Amino acid sequence: MTSAPPSLDELRREIDEIDDAVHDLLMRRAEVVERVGTAKAGTVSLRPAREALIMRRLLSRHKGPFSRAVLVRIWREILSASVRLQGPFSVAAPTDPDGTGPDYWTVARDAFGSQTPIADYRSAEQVVLAVKENAATVGVLPMLSEDDPAPWWPALAVPGEGMPRIIARLPFGPPGVHRGPAAEALAIARVEQAATGDDCSFVVVETDEGVSRSRVSEGLRTVGLSTEFVASCRGRERPDSALHIAEIHGYVGAGDQRLADLAALGGGVRRALQIGGYASPLSGASLADTDTASGAG
Repeated sequence: MTSAPPSLDELRREIDEIDDAVHDLLMRRAEVVERVGTAKAGTVSLRPAREALIMRRLLSRHKGPFSRAVLVRIWREILSASVRLQGPFSVAAPTDPDGTGPDYWTVARDAFGSQTPIADYRSAEQVVLAVKENAATVGVLPMLSEDDPAPWWPALAVPGEGMPRIIARLPFGPPGVHRGPAAEALAIARVEQAATGDDCSFVVVETDEGVSRSRVSEGLRTVGLSTEFVASCRGRERPDSALHIAEIHGYVGAGDQRLADLAALGGGVRRALQIGGYASPLSGASLADTDTASGAG
């Protein structure tokens, strides 16, 4: 004799019990996060590499009909709330006065949480300055462009601890609904890049004026660095120099020997400096749902 299927009320009671259990775990997680904040007092609480590893791990174990994209959105809120528990956390983003340009505000909200303060700035340069002066924890900035007449990245080409560095490529996960044209962006913070096993890094190469991008790319390949993208501009502090930014496939640490090897090649190369990087964003395949279902319960 088969037992009768559970009634709708019984199923709803089970959902309520699950909700209570999830809530209990969230409160427990917050308590642990506060202890983490105490243990690393005096340091920046934002850890982009750690967050990327968490998201990849969760997606690797995920199964069933619950949307992977929604899972990522939920954990983005949890991770951002966890950062705020450990200290001040705010974001700066450039705004387009007429509303026709890329919607960096929404990119920032998707990445760093709906309750994180986001301030609008009139230019990318002002965003960099806000992070440098600690008026914002994170800055969201346009992607690099070969023909940008006023690139923001040379402001990062300064050695020293505590300087703003590129920390993420956005969106890392599925984009949300935008109020304007969808945008890709880079994020900066006063945090050093850490390796996740699937990364890209940015290196600024200062050369004599007249050294071409192709020559810089060749030098990078010579020391074992594979370039994804190279852009150039005139040196700001030394008019007889040029700055080239290269996006490198793979992780390059600030003290990577290959940077010293590049500078030692000569040929007009003066110095090479790592200015951050990012964990590779989640792929479409990792976010694809294999099961579907609907219902609020």
